[in-house]
Amino acid sequence: MTFIQENMLYINIIILIVGTTSVHLGVSFLRRERHTKGFFKYSVFLLALGSGLCSLGYSLMSLSPNLQLAYIFRVIGLLGIDIYIIAEIILITSCLNISRTAEIFIIWVTSLAALLDLVIYGNPGSNKFYRLDNYTIYVRDDPYRHLFHYSYQLLIAICLLTVGFVWAFNVKYRRDKQLVLFAFLSNFIFASSSIPDLFLTMHEVPFLHAFYCFGVSIAFAVFFISANDYMVFYITINSISRDIFSTLGTGLLVFDTNYHLNLSNDYANKLLGLDKEPQRIRLREIFDLRSGEPMRMFDKAQDGIAIDYRLTANVTGKVTLVNFSCKMDRNNQPMCYILVATDLTEENRLIQEAQSANAAKSSFLSNISHEIRTPINVITGMNELILRECHEENILKYADNINVASRNLTSLVNDVLDFSKIESGKIEIVSTDFDIGMALNDSYNMFLSMAQKKMQNFSLECDPNTPNILHGDEVRLKQILSNLISNAVKYTPDGGTISVLVSYEELDEQQILLSIKVKDNGIGIKSEDLPNLFENFQRFELSKNRTVQGTGLGLAITKNLVSLLHGTISVDSVYGRGSTFTVKLPFVVSDHSPLGKTKEHFAAGSSVKYKVGFTAKDARILAVDDVQMNQDVFVGLLKETGIQIDCAQNGYQALDLLHKNHYDIVFLDHMMPEMDGVQVLKLLRTDKDCINQYIPAIMLTANALMGSDRKYLEDGFDDYLSKPINPSALENMVLKHLPDRLITSLSDENNDDNPIADAAKSSDFTSKLDFLDTKSGLEFAAGDLDFYHQILTTYMNDDKRGQLNQFYQIKDWNNYRIVAHSIKGTSLTIGSQKVSEAAKGLEFAVKEGRYEYIDEHHDEVVKMYGELLEKLKEKLK
Repeated sequence: MTFIQENMLYINIIILIVGTTSVHLGVSFLRRERHTKGFFKYSVFLLALGSGLCSLGYSLMSLSPNLQLAYIFRVIGLLGIDIYIIAEIILITSCLNISRTAEIFIIWVTSLAALLDLVIYGNPGSNKFYRLDNYTIYVRDDPYRHLFHYSYQLLIAICLLTVGFVWAFNVKYRRDKQLVLFAFLSNFIFASSSIPDLFLTMHEVPFLHAFYCFGVSIAFAVFFISANDYMVFYITINSISRDIFSTLGTGLLVFDTNYHLNLSNDYANKLLGLDKEPQRIRLREIFDLRSGEPMRMFDKAQDGIAIDYRLTANVTGKVTLVNFSCKMDRNNQPMCYILVATDLTEENRLIQEAQSANAAKSSFLSNISHEIRTPINVITGMNELILRECHEENILKYADNINVASRNLTSLVNDVLDFSKIESGKIEIVSTDFDIGMALNDSYNMFLSMAQKKMQNFSLECDPNTPNILHGDEVRLKQILSNLISNAVKYTPDGGTISVLVSYEELDEQQILLSIKVKDNGIGIKSEDLPNLFENFQRFELSKNRTVQGTGLGLAITKNLVSLLHGTISVDSVYGRGSTFTVKLPFVVSDHSPLGKTKEHFAAGSSVKYKVGFTAKDARILAVDDVQMNQDVFVGLLKETGIQIDCAQNGYQALDLLHKNHYDIVFLDHMMPEMDGVQVLKLLRTDKDCINQYIPAIMLTANALMGSDRKYLEDGFDDYLSKPINPSALENMVLKHLPDRLITSLSDENNDDNPIADAAKSSDFTSKLDFLDTKSGLEFAAGDLDFYHQILTTYMNDDKRGQLNQFYQIKDWNNYRIVAHSIKGTSLTIGSQKVSEAAKGLEFAVKEGRYEYIDEHHDEVVKMYGELLEKLKEKLK
C-alpha cells in the first residue's frame, strides 16, 4: 500500500496513457467501419470514449493542485462512466430483435437517468475535495446524493443483466454467442471495479480511483478484442465460386494497379469482344476513349466514389454502362479497380423507339388539334351570329345549348392537348403585365350562366386592397381558375353554393403571394381518394358521376401549371359536404394601386348581352383562311363594326391582294395548302415593292400543341389569335392594332345603348346597397336592374314585423313559422343572407319544437329585420 502511494504519479500517468489509447482505438474502429450500417460501430466508439474520459478525468483530478479544476476533472470522469453505460445499452439493444420504437425508448430512458446522475451526483455538494500528500482526493459529504448514485448503478446493472440474458437466449450463431460471452465478462469487470468505492474512501485509500479507471479500461479492452473478431469479414476472392463469377448476368472486369486487365468473366468477354481479341488488356484498347481519359477515370475511382460511364466497346461497338470503383487496402492504398459493365444496346433501341413514338404522337396531336378546332371554330362562330341576330326565343334556346356543348367539346380537346404539352415539356410560361380584376372577371363570367342554369349561388370575392396590375402569365392563371371553377360547378348539385375567395400576402416590396380558394358544398371527395386526386385520368365514383363530362385530366393539368408558376395547390374535402381547393401563386406587382370593390363589378358585368363596342367604317382588313366557313365566321363576328373585310383562300391570293389594295391588318391562318401563313408573312416582309410590307400581321391558329405563342412572335407576327375565335378577343385584337384615327367608340354615337354605360349605371346603384349581396339579388332578377329595384321596393313595403310579433305574443307557432319562412325567402332574394339565415333559425326552431330558442332570439331577429328595412327606405328615396 505504501509502495503504491509513493508511486501515485506513475500510476496516474499510466491511467492517462490507457485513457488516451482507448479513445484512439475507438476513433480508429469508427473510421474503419464507417461504411457499415447499424449502431454497433457507434457503440464501440462510445465505449472507447467513455473509458478514455473516465481514465483521463480521474487521473487529472488526482494530479491537479487546484481544487476547482479537480472537481471539473472528476465530473469529466463521471461523464465517461455514464457514456460507457449508455454505450452498453445501445450495443445490446441494437443486437436484439426488437422494434425501433422500443430500442429508442430504452436508450432515451437510460440517457435521461445518466444525465440525472451527472447532475445530482456530480454536484459540488456531493463530495469535499482536499489535498493529501500532494494529491487531490475527495470524501463523501452528502449521503443522499451518494445513495442516488449507488441506486442508479444498481438499477443499470439489473437492467444490463436482464437485457443481456434476453440477448444470450436469442442468438443462434457461434460468432454471436462469443460476442455475448465477452460482453458479460466485460460488464462483470466493469461492475467489480466499482465495489471498492462502496466500502472505502479516498482518505483511507488515496488511489481508490485507480480501481474503476483500470476496471473500465480492462472491460473495454476485453470487449474491443471481441468486437474486432466480430466485424472481421473472412470472405476472400479465392473463396468466391468460379461458377458464380462466370455466370453473372453483367460484365465484371478487375484491373490491377498497373491499369492492366487481370480478370474478366464470360459475359464481359462476349459483351466487349475479349473472347475474340484477348490481348486487349488496357482500358483504352477495350473502350473508345480519348487520350488521357483512362487515367482520369482511375484517379477519380481512388476518391472512394463509384462513378458510372457510358462507353462504347471498340470490338463489338455495343454501348455499355460501366460502373467504375476502386478497392482499397488497410493502408488506404489502391488494391484493384473493379468495373461492372451492363449492355445498353436493347435499352437504347427501346429509347429510340419511344422517342419515335412520342414524336409521332406529338405530330398526330398537332394535326388532329387543327382538324378538330377548325369545325369547332365554325360551329361556335356561326352560333355566335345566331345569338346576335336572331330574336326567336326557341331558336335562341337551341343556340345557347349549342354554345354550351361546343364549350364542353373545346374544353375536352384543350385538356388532352395541354396534357400532351406538359408531358413533352413544350408548355411555356409567358409573363406580361395584366389586370387581376379583369382576369377574375373573365373567369367568373365564363361559368356564370352554367351556374345559373343549375340555380347555384355562385360568388367571387376579392380583397379590395389587392394590387391592380400584376406581372405573370395571365393565360395560365385563367386556366387554373377555369379548371377549379368548372369542377366545382359540375360536381355541386342544383341549388348548391360555390365561392371563389381571392386574397394576398406580401412577400416583399415587389412581390405578393396570391391566394385563391374555390369552395363548394358539392359531393366532396373520399379520404382514400385524396392521394390520387392530382394523378392523370383520375375520375372517382363513376357510377354516381357518369353524367358529369370530363377527361380526368383537369386537376393533373392544374397541378402541373401551378408547379410551373412556382406555386402550391392543396385540397380540404369532407365527403358529402364539399371541397375547398387552395392555390397560392407568386406574382410581381407592376402597379400597387388597390383593385377596390369587385362584387358589383362582377355582378354588373355578368348579365350584359353582347353589343358592339366600336365601329371602324374606314378600316380595311384581309382575312386569309382556306376554309370558307371560317371566313364566314370571321366576317360575321366583325359585321357590326362596319369594317371592310376582304378574304383570301390561300397564300397566293393573299399576296396578290396585298399588292393591289391597302390594308390596315392582315389575319393569316397557319396551316394552309401550298403555302402556310408563316411563309406568306416571310414573303410579305421581304417584298420591298408591296405597299403592305409592314402592316400588322396576326396569326390565326388552331394548333394548340406547339406552344406557338412565342414561336409566332419570333417568326415576325405582331400577335396571334387562337381558334375557336372568341368574339371579344377578336374585337380586342382589332382595337389593339387598328390606328386610333379609324376607330369610333360606340359611346360617342349611341350612349343610350352602350353596355359600358349600363354597367356603370348598375354599379352606381348597387354601390349604394353595400349592405346587400347585390350580385345574388341581380341574379334572382335575371340581371334586370329595374326589376331588381322593383323587388327591393316591394320587400321594403311588405313589412312583416307586426305579423311576426302578433303570432309570437299569442303563441301561434304555425303562422309564426309561415311568416318566418316568408322573411327567409324574400331576404335571400334581395341578397340579405344575414337576415335570411336569422329567419331560418326561427323557422326551424318552431319545426323542431325549440321554443326557448325563439324566446331568446325573437327580439334580435325583429331588430335586425327592421334595421334592414330602414336602410332600404333611406337608399331607395
